[in-house]
Amino acid sequence: GGVRIGTAEIYRQVEDLSAVADSLAVSHDRAGDAEMLLFVKLKAGEILGPELDKTIRTTLRKNLSPRHVPAAIYQVQDIPYTRSGKKLELAVTRILQGRSLDNQTAIANPECLDEYRRIAEKV
Repeated sequence: GGVRIGTAEIYRQVEDLSAVADSLAVSHDRAGDAEMLLFVKLKAGEILGPELDKTIRTTLRKNLSPRHVPAAIYQVQDIPYTRSGKKLELAVTRILQGRSLDNQTAIANPECLDEYRRIAEKV
């Protein structure tokens, strides 16, 4: 078994960076191997280029551990939340697995999930 990575500690580190507005980390099973994917919503005018990608990876490696460094980082327009304000890690995990979502009425911003579906086709 792998080490359980707490997403809250990842969010604390990533969202402390000036370019990042919000983030979501999920585990993605690829060929029987779990890898972490990180989705970042950036502040206006910011883009996820090689420099910011490196900054995020270095911050996580240095402040947490090499195990906290994601396999891939994707820039997204929005992070999905429940109506009660919780990040929807499970919904994004299900989308990446190609599974359907049960209760979309509980999602505050369901329109943002289409972007995750497009990313799921590539991972």
